[in-house]
Amino acid sequence: MKTKLLVSLILISSCLTTWAWFDPSITQGKVDQIRIGQTTEADLIHFFGRPSTRQVDLRHHVTLDFMRSVPMPWQGYTPFIGSLIGGLRIDAQELWVELTPDGRVLRYLVWSSRNSVKARTVTTTTVVSHSSYSK
Repeated sequence: MKTKLLVSLILISSCLTTWAWFDPSITQGKVDQIRIGQTTEADLIHFFGRPSTRQVDLRHHVTLDFMRSVPMPWQGYTPFIGSLIGGLRIDAQELWVELTPDGRVLRYLVWSSRNSVKARTVTTTTVVSHSSYSK
């Protein structure tokens, strides 16, 4: 009897610990606040927490990658029938952002395994300049 109680307590504490360390999720409301050319790296960290990875390339462009996954629901811890009662419904999310050398958002991509988050449709105007040379 004591062994069953001990195993149950360990299982419950591991579930609670998983939920306690869960990073802030990537929500549609937060993604909608990203403005190309305006949002800074500090703003992104305020919205989404620390990025999973941060890289700087030779052009001094910074890329941030925010990866999140929702912990398995309690049904997933139920032996044998957990997957049948919804225990494998896990949502994984990723936000990839490229920043200009001055730290402003150049472009971003959002991915969610359940399609719960989508990037805003951004209309950009392309400016083409022509130069003429005379001899």
